[in-house]
Amino acid sequence: MSSDILINSALGETRLAHMENGRPVEIRLFRDNDQSLMGAIYYGRVTSLSQEFQAAFVDLGKGITGFLPLKLLPKRAGKKPADLTSLLHEGQKIITQVTADAVGDKSVKLTCRIEVVSSALILHPFREGAFVSSRIKNPARREELKAFGGGLNLHGMGLTLRTEAEHIPLKDLKKTAEHLIRHWRDATANRDKKKVPFLLSQAPDSLQQILREYGSSKHERIIFDQPSALKLAQTWAREFAPDLLGRMQRYQGPAPLFEDFSVEEDLDQIFEKKIPLPSGAWITIEQTEAMVVIDVNMGNAKVHTDPQKQRFSVNSGAAREIFRQIRLRGLSGLIIIDFINMSGQKDVSHKTPTKSDISNLLGVVDNLILEDPTQIQRSNMSAFGLLELTRKSRHRSLSRQMLSEASPVATVETAALALLRRSEQDAAAKPGIALSVKAAPTVRDWIMAQPQLLNTFTRRTGSKLEIKGT
Repeated sequence: MSSDILINSALGETRLAHMENGRPVEIRLFRDNDQSLMGAIYYGRVTSLSQEFQAAFVDLGKGITGFLPLKLLPKRAGKKPADLTSLLHEGQKIITQVTADAVGDKSVKLTCRIEVVSSALILHPFREGAFVSSRIKNPARREELKAFGGGLNLHGMGLTLRTEAEHIPLKDLKKTAEHLIRHWRDATANRDKKKVPFLLSQAPDSLQQILREYGSSKHERIIFDQPSALKLAQTWAREFAPDLLGRMQRYQGPAPLFEDFSVEEDLDQIFEKKIPLPSGAWITIEQTEAMVVIDVNMGNAKVHTDPQKQRFSVNSGAAREIFRQIRLRGLSGLIIIDFINMSGQKDVSHKTPTKSDISNLLGVVDNLILEDPTQIQRSNMSAFGLLELTRKSRHRSLSRQMLSEASPVATVETAALALLRRSEQDAAAKPGIALSVKAAPTVRDWIMAQPQLLNTFTRRTGSKLEIKGT
């Protein structure tokens, strides 16, 4: 299976598409106006403690307060007190890391079990020992990596060798480990002499977040459409992930990157409720605050003359598209899939579907779950053909970023950034010539309130952009 990462550095946002066999399976938006803090490490200050929630609220600076469950403090020897709030006090300085962005009225979520990440290694400043990813199955390589990790001088810290470490020479892994240790010691040196709170490490930078999360040797190519982004990525990789350098390349095609790989087409249709399947069946996706409901419909599918085999074939084909859509849309929480009923129905030949039909379908589902890097748990199939999933939330879903809450229309920010992308393409055809476009007043006002975007537009295209209200 081929796998590529596309990185489109658009005006006001960085867009990522993870491609498998030429089709997008995941799309992410990183917006300059609403940056994700995932992975950022701060030296913060405890502002209050909650005995009810056994949690602390931590000031991270710039008006950001984080929620820290005290069960996520660094592990320590001895018995834990019944009241974990006794371990901290208000005003205390503390090193924390963001594990989830703020959603609605909820604060960002924090942990004190810090992870400094490269593509092949994770440094644990407050956890001792060397660990090998369970996804490395080769027993000889596992033993070699265990011995390697145990022989490193980690200065009282811990190290996890990630899946990527399986195919990287030990001498290169050692260099990266030494760099991570040096980076952490430099970042935390003299921290109490600085004004708290402040950012310690792993800045909430879109490009760095992408490389930390998606930098992997399983991807054949990491393609950038802007030379400046490629240069920054190469600088990061030289220090944290030298194994990625040979996979990074500049896109040279005449059409925009996302258009050339048909990602824009998928984005245009990503919020359609009804999704046709090649078999002639279709699925529908309904998203609510409480759950996501996905229904499989037979439609006019005719894939087999045996009704029992037809139901299984349609359900298994639907399952593959359902799991692609779950990743593509960034769906999470409770997901209920209503498959075509395979238990209790009798076809005209009086054949009753056996338990093996359901077991085979669940086998397909389990394989698809393994392909998803996000943690998913499933129930057994109900008597009515319902399957429940819970999928951990890793980041904001595309619907939250791109659709207005009041009605299913694009947000002002989404419309404004789309206008800038189209205008940049138009300007490329006539470089240096001023460009005038019309936009809704709300879109125009949003862009005018972001003068840096207009300055970047002129720098990148050589053209000035005038936006008139409609």
